[in-house]
This record gives sequence, structure tokens and C-alpha cells, in this order.
Amino acid sequence: MKYYLLFALAFVFNSCQLHDENAPEAVDKPLKDWSEAYFGFDYEEALDYMTPESEKWIRFAASNINEKDVSFINEHNKGAKIEIIDRQMMPGDTTCSARIRISDFVLLGFVGQENKVIDEAEYQITLVKRDGKWKVRMEGPLQSGR
Repeated sequence: MKYYLLFALAFVFNSCQLHDENAPEAVDKPLKDWSEAYFGFDYEEALDYMTPESEKWIRFAASNINEKDVSFINEHNKGAKIEIIDRQMMPGDTTCSARIRISDFVLLGFVGQENKVIDEAEYQITLVKRDGKWKVRMEGPLQSGR
């Protein structure tokens, strides 16, 4: 009987933790879904995981893609690998700073730079909780912290 009670308490405790929408792990799915869309150049899909004020940065990225870039993406984009390295909740539990590692992805060059396939890079991503959902907030073009 004592073991049954301990098992039941452990189950209830773990269930509460797994469903805590303010736990750092709660950002994993939207962060991973956004990363797959963004680094896969599916900017329309990426917008579903972003704050409305971040849209201008996706539009900016999309507006700079030309025919040569599209050809490079089609030839070299094999599906980036995404790993969440760390995430930290900020005071108030409505902001989360996450560090992700992206491997084997296409990086489009800016004017005068060549497009290339990057073996690995790290990015710091900010997520905010809006209407009960975690959303990526971009405050400028995404930059690697390598």
C-alpha cells in the first residue's frame, strides 16, 4: 500500500510538471517548429510561430531572395538539424531566451557575399508568451553567435 501511494504521488507530481506551460520545456515545440520552418525557408509557416511585430523581419528576408538563391536552396537545402541547447525563463515567466544549434543549413549571403552551406552555428532566440502561446520575437535579422 505504501508503494502504491508513493507511485501515485510521483505520477501526480510529474503530470503537473509536464503540463506547466511556464516551464522552460514548454517552449521546445514552438521553437523547434519555428526553427524548422525558418531554416527550411518556409517563411509563411514560420510566421505562425512568431509575434506580429516580427513579421517585418521575415518579409525583409523573403524580399531579398532572388532566382540564384532559390536555385542554391533547391540544390543544397537538405533539411537543417536543430538542437535546443539551453533555455532560460525571464522574470514574470512570459519571456524565454533560448539558444539553438543549427547544423547543415543554407545561409544566404548578403549583397556581394556568396551563399553557403553551414556545418554548424548557434543562435539566441527570444520567445514571448502571447495569449497563452509561446511565439518567437525577432527584433532584427537573425544573426549567428557562432
